[in-house]
Amino acid sequence: METFIVLADCSSFTETAKRLYCSQPTISNHIQQLEEMFKTTLFHRSGKTVQLTKQGEILLNYAKLMTELVDEASIKIKNVSQQESILSVYVSNYIAGYFFTDILKHFHVAFPKQLLEVYTHCYEDLVRCLREGRTNIAFMPIYAKDEYIHSQYDISVLFEDDFLLILPAGHPWALRKVIYCRDLQNQTILLPQSPYLQQYIAEQMEKHQVKVRFLQMSNFEMIKRAVKSQLGLAFLPYTTVAGDKKNGELEVRTVVSLNLKRTNGFVVRKQAKLTPAEIAFCKDVERYFHATQSAL
Repeated sequence: METFIVLADCSSFTETAKRLYCSQPTISNHIQQLEEMFKTTLFHRSGKTVQLTKQGEILLNYAKLMTELVDEASIKIKNVSQQESILSVYVSNYIAGYFFTDILKHFHVAFPKQLLEVYTHCYEDLVRCLREGRTNIAFMPIYAKDEYIHSQYDISVLFEDDFLLILPAGHPWALRKVIYCRDLQNQTILLPQSPYLQQYIAEQMEKHQVKVRFLQMSNFEMIKRAVKSQLGLAFLPYTTVAGDKKNGELEVRTVVSLNLKRTNGFVVRKQAKLTPAEIAFCKDVERYFHATQSAL
């Protein structure tokens, strides 16, 4: 078809051969094949020049359309191939902030050529991304009361966090051997924005008949700063405060009979077909946490 279009444009077998960097017999052969295919004459030959027949004029319009469609298909196929070669990962701020540095290094060693895009969000925004179909998989906390996640996604648990009592450095309770739930009476407890986590901690306080004052902070990092400024106490995963405890900026204690835990993992939309890159990443993350837990 390309040969046909060029010949129709320049009206010369010799010039067509030059433009397409091939021999004149090749041009003649291409036109002959087209004329046999359509069982018609496409060009009037007059000396060294040629002119389209009426049948040739009809084919020219369709030939241009076909080549345009082929070019468009080529572009779309290339775009899809580029998208498939890039792995987009949606992950909670918590998992990204405290685990993904090691996870990404681990994955890059195993798959050095895989390109990655990492999108970090709070829990509610991750759920929104899932609802809107921006991703079929997300690495996030797993809350038992989120019916949408449990009904629409397959869940794989990666690890579980213990939420421990976080105190400012020098707090009197840091010297006590035992802290009871009743000691929290009338204390100010700092909570992150997550509605599920707020509800969970509030329910545990009610379960032990402890009345506390709740103040909301934006995230775990803001809560740590507030605790250091003695604005209140908090319950946070040990991972988030390990460095602060080592530096002597925060104290970490357990509270007798108070067992605050949160599950973390990844969710996959039911019946969704994951790409090979997504499958490889999930398996590598699972291996990472399994190795980490085995080491502990």
